Amino acid sequence: MNLETYLETNNFEKKDLTILFSVGCVLNVKNGDTYPLMADSSIDFSDDERMNIVTDDLDEYWWETLSTWNGDKQIVEDTHLRVLQNNIKEGRNTITDEEAEWLESKAELAMGI
Repeated sequence: MNLETYLETNNFEKKDLTILFSVGCVLNVKNGDTYPLMADSSIDFSDDERMNIVTDDLDEYWWETLSTWNGDKQIVEDTHLRVLQNNIKEGRNTITDEEAEWLESKAELAMGI
């Protein structure tokens, strides 16, 4: 599936996608899905390559590599928080203890605690 088909099929816009160069993928900032960037600069939108920053277990290496680029890390953290909040508002998912602790730590950091 190419970019235009993905956007049209899933009712997203180009502004909903951002490239995370540090980990070689594209992040959908609306739903937290990531898709790998290929060597020819295309994006693999296949379902078997999709990973979600909220619901899937991304390996430790992915998170460590992400943290080397502060801009990418901030985008992922903001998206993670927004997707969790939307899930809670819409009542689609409950959050895990780990996600609750992460949210709590983000709130404490924001409040300077």
